[in-house]
Amino acid sequence: MLLYLIQTTLLLLLTLGIYKLFLEQTKIHEFKRYYLLAALGFAFAMPLIKIPSTGALTVANSKLQELNEVIISPVTPPTGVDTSSVLTGSTILLLLYVLGVIVMLIRFFTALYQYKKIEKQGSVIYNRGQRFVLLPHMDVAFTFRSTIYLPLHIPIDWDNKILLHEYNHVKQHHSRDILFIELLKIVFWFQPLLYWYKQHIALNHEFLADDTLNTSKEETQAYLQLLLTQTYQHNEQPLSSSFNFNLTKKRFIMLTKVNKPLHNTLAVLGTFALVCMLGATTVLAKDLKKQTTASAQTEKAKQVSNSDKVHIAVSKPAKYPGGMEEFNRDFISNFKLPEIDGNSARVILQFIVEKDGSLHDVKVVRDPGFGIGEAAIEALSKTKQWIPAEDHDQIVRSQFTLPITIAATPPAKNS
Repeated sequence: MLLYLIQTTLLLLLTLGIYKLFLEQTKIHEFKRYYLLAALGFAFAMPLIKIPSTGALTVANSKLQELNEVIISPVTPPTGVDTSSVLTGSTILLLLYVLGVIVMLIRFFTALYQYKKIEKQGSVIYNRGQRFVLLPHMDVAFTFRSTIYLPLHIPIDWDNKILLHEYNHVKQHHSRDILFIELLKIVFWFQPLLYWYKQHIALNHEFLADDTLNTSKEETQAYLQLLLTQTYQHNEQPLSSSFNFNLTKKRFIMLTKVNKPLHNTLAVLGTFALVCMLGATTVLAKDLKKQTTASAQTEKAKQVSNSDKVHIAVSKPAKYPGGMEEFNRDFISNFKLPEIDGNSARVILQFIVEKDGSLHDVKVVRDPGFGIGEAAIEALSKTKQWIPAEDHDQIVRSQFTLPITIAATPPAKNS
């Protein structure tokens, strides 16, 4: 999760940097709008895309089969688990995240409910199919979804620049963009770049709404004067598109800027080139990470495979607790001698001392019969757990061969 957050932050920062480098000062506002929205989707979706890699999958599957085959015995978890502390670090972070989401949800639905309250305080009318709410207590016009909210002192005149500005917001469905980024802010409320993105998206909405209203220099000058008179009236509503949206200075500059088609074309090409490079870099980085992980997994699998071999010669042989004399005493005390025919018998056992010191794969290499082999295996199974062998400072499996000679008559005391 932390890696995902880091990747999305970097992608948001880079895509916003591309916007400010190539597009912010241009007048291709429609392209800028969809670039900003696509950049948000790109930044949050790209880290989730899985890059298929046949080699990596093969290694992973081989590694899993090897693990299933080499597991000797499961590690029993400790029974005395300390449950006195329920709030771990991750739990606290989760609670903080959930609390932030709840706060943002309350804020979002409160803003939606605010419009219901405002409508009840005003008068709803329709003109040319457009829905208006006339408000006696508001000073500025604003738009939310398909409704234009107008102060009573602004007449419903389709030649009025303020009304036409708000109508452009409605026609171009700018509220959808605002709602989209508000929903992202609910889930990723801790991501500060989203607030910066929202500011750029809302400002570009104003550029779009302003763009079609002025066809001559005189109209532009009159519109600038109208903007100036609205600058100090701050009654903006959350989630809305407002005529007197702040950053009026940037709107002034954009209205007076000369459109340059060649510059716009180069800006678009540069944006596409950098975004493609960014996407390719992200994909290559993921593929390189998979290859590195696959190589590490292959090496680890080899190490697991090598460490699982049965070693005949080791630098530090396996030992019985107390030494071999202790082993001889334990083995003899556990050995139940069956009836044999003859003076002596010899049995040879072969067994593996596992990494945990247990004995495994016990075989009778030479069995004289009479049930001696079975008795030897039973006696060996009742001995203590061994101290496993080590080879080059690694615990390994090792193999032993144990010859046992059984005398039919007890030997003399001096022998």
